[in-house]
Amino acid sequence: MNTQPQWPRYATLESHVEGSVDANDDAGERLAELRADMREAKARMREVLEALAAKYDIPAKDVSYAIDGFADDMLAELVFGVERDLEQAVDEQASASFEARG
Repeated sequence: MNTQPQWPRYATLESHVEGSVDANDDAGERLAELRADMREAKARMREVLEALAAKYDIPAKDVSYAIDGFADDMLAELVFGVERDLEQAVDEQASASFEARG
């Protein structure tokens, strides 16, 4: 058994949108960025859990179960309100664009 877990090192999640969030930001781009960041967060959690599992000889299937059973739900709960608001903004932008054409 390892005596020290090999913790992964990460850079911070960078915003792809310059400046602060305001009404002029494209909701579709922000929603895509949020979903990409969620995938990145899940991957980072998996790496940390794999390091812990390696130290204590925990089977890989248990790591997968923890990620699939809990991490997905935790991330979804964390961003629910923001994701919902962005989805509504995308719908509103699409409706406004459709009405402007027709």
